[in-house]
Formats: sequence, C-alpha cells, structure tokens
Amino acid sequence: MPCAVTCAAARSGLAAQHRRRLSGGPPGAAATAAVLGGRPLLPRRAGRNGARWTCAQWLENSAAIECEVPLEEAFALWEDRERIPQWMPWITSVIVQEDDPRMSRWTLSTFQFNRRWEFSWLALNLTPLRNQKIHWRSVPGSTGGSLGALEVANRGQIRFVRKGPQRCSVKLTISYEVPGAMAPFASLLTPAVEGILSADMKRFAEYAVQHRQNIGA
Repeated sequence: MPCAVTCAAARSGLAAQHRRRLSGGPPGAAATAAVLGGRPLLPRRAGRNGARWTCAQWLENSAAIECEVPLEEAFALWEDRERIPQWMPWITSVIVQEDDPRMSRWTLSTFQFNRRWEFSWLALNLTPLRNQKIHWRSVPGSTGGSLGALEVANRGQIRFVRKGPQRCSVKLTISYEVPGAMAPFASLLTPAVEGILSADMKRFAEYAVQHRQNIGA
C-alpha cells in the first residue's frame, strides 16, 4: 500500500496538471513526470470535475520471515488488527468498527511529491482459516483523506506455516490496483515496496518475541 498511495498521488497530481492546462496555467508536474519516467501522462477522458482515471492492473508484493514464537501466538497478533501499526509504521491506525467487527478503517500516511498525503479506507476481513490464513479486501467507495475521491483498490493476506513447537513462518502479500499507464514501471516499484514490507516483517518478528517475553510465556 505505500506504493498504492504513490500511484494515487501521481494520479491526483496529473489530474491537477490537466486542469491547469485547460485553464492556461503552468504545467507544474515535473516531480510526477520524473516518477513516471519523465513522460507526462494525459487522462483517458476528462469529465465535469477534471480527469477520469481507470486502474487496469493489479500489482502484488510479498515479504516473509520466520518467527521464534508458536504459530498460534503469531496468528493472534495479526488477528488483533489494531496492533498492526506497531510493526507497520506507515499505517498510522487501524480501527475496528463497533457496529461490524469484520470491518476496520485503515489510515496510511506518506510523504510524496513534496507534501504529506493521508489515505484511509475500509477493509472487510474475509473468513479466516484458523492458524493458517488471514485475508481482507478494501470496500469500494470507502476511501477518504487528502486524496479526495481517488480510490486505490487493495487486498491482502497473511499465511502462517508451523516450523516447530516454538517457531513459525509468516508471509504477508499485498495487492493493489495501479493506473494502466504506470504498468511499465511496475518493475521499478516492486523492489521499493517489498523492501518496506521486509522491514515490517522484521519488526513483527521482534515484536512477537518481545510480546511473548512481556506476557511471561
């Protein structure tokens, strides 16, 4: 999802560029053009409120780690969604909805294009496989924050494999839609996103061990 916000921010910047061109103003989208390989992109179709974009391709990024805790404990930590920002610092909060515990509002904050962007969305937890898989998907039309009405569909899953009585492996996979015009640059985005996810998983492994020590297990 860090890269999903980058994509959405790029779309927002390019839509603003298009509106400025229509009004005779300066382009002012050098940073966006640089991220997209130095080639400014034009929207497929302009509507009443500016550019209209379509997301045409899903990108998938993964990271895995082995944890020195029992599988059941690792699963319980991920299942407690409101803990997730403690090892994924780019997620500023996860708030489970009181009226429907299957739903949670995720808020992400990132610095892109010389400004701070905040992006939030509702996620629906799909039926988990106990001690094997937790998975979710974003709810269409639930986005908010500084990206306005722009929406980046996303989904994710965490898989757990027992490696011994006190050890397990955990694999996180996140998928998100990107504009079709950005598809040629996916190979540049993937290493950066997977680097972020790998750091998150290392923090999780450390957090899980520390949590086990704190509860005296």
